[in-house]
Amino acid sequence: MNPFGSEELRVFLRDYLANRPASQGRDFPKDLSDDCDLLLSGMVDSLGLLELMTALQGYCGREIDFDALDPEQMTVVGPLCDFVAGQMAKG
Repeated sequence: MNPFGSEELRVFLRDYLANRPASQGRDFPKDLSDDCDLLLSGMVDSLGLLELMTALQGYCGREIDFDALDPEQMTVVGPLCDFVAGQMAKG
């Protein structure tokens, strides 16, 4: 199993978001839908988005070029996971 596939990244995102101190007391869906916008849903704010990008890089073990991702898709689960998985597949 590829640890950086889209589904595995969704699991990481869900666990990361659910375990953030700012998230205490919130219920998170078991599976984040592809069209879930993390910013619009209130799961992260602008600082939380930066922290999430850092956490994704730590999880993947390397720097990710988020500048290559359309800013409007950066907060949407499906495009974000697909983008990171694609970056990891490139090596």
